[in-house]
Amino acid sequence: MTAKLFGVPASHPSACAEAALVVKCIPYRRVDRIPLLHKLPQRLRFGRPTVPGLILDGERIAGSREILRRLDELVPEPSLYPGEGTLLDEIEHAERWGEEVLQPAARRLAYASLRRRSRALRSYFEGVRLILPTFLVMMSRGPSIALGARLNAATDENVRRDLRELPGWLDRIDGWIEAGVLGGPEPNAADLQVGASLRLLLTLGDLLQLLEGRQAAALARRHFAHFPGEVPAGALPPDWLPEAAR
Repeated sequence: MTAKLFGVPASHPSACAEAALVVKCIPYRRVDRIPLLHKLPQRLRFGRPTVPGLILDGERIAGSREILRRLDELVPEPSLYPGEGTLLDEIEHAERWGEEVLQPAARRLAYASLRRRSRALRSYFEGVRLILPTFLVMMSRGPSIALGARLNAATDENVRRDLRELPGWLDRIDGWIEAGVLGGPEPNAADLQVGASLRLLLTLGDLLQLLEGRQAAALARRHFAHFPGEVPAGALPPDWLPEAAR
């Protein structure tokens, strides 16, 4: 079985798919594209402009949830969807919530932080080989970050709403860990989907005080020990932050 994973630097959905390949012990090669410039080749290759995209023995699969499902079909053990009945329903619900709610929110918060600390973008390219030198990518960082923020609806209103919701989201994740839906001996699909977004949030210095010490943070670091990028604290306006993060 041969696999080629297409992503962009510090993409949390790409990290989710990559972690699943590791869990399934499938050898793979990762190809990173330049953010935003990846959209056309991804659409041409996979029929949609987003990452991740996976070519597995010639089969083309797009999207983190779709990739995890297909990998579990092809390599059943260890299962990414273990259990049955209520437990399996809860895992699938947490996975879907992680993709539909937490994933875009983490992306908006990252773009909002980078808009105010654009030089931090370089840290997210650590260890990545792109078709262009990093210094050339950095020269256009301002317009690129602004465009990415616009495409992902990282408006001040949306970002402030995400920050208000974040403490409750973290409580929900900690609750899933307490209930055994997340954080079991072997990673499941929800662990990877939720954990990847949490790991991106852990690169944002303004949110560390809110995240540190929580079971959610430990879950993210357990499954994504190495994740590039760091935006120093002070990027987001202090009055936007939840009280626990100030």
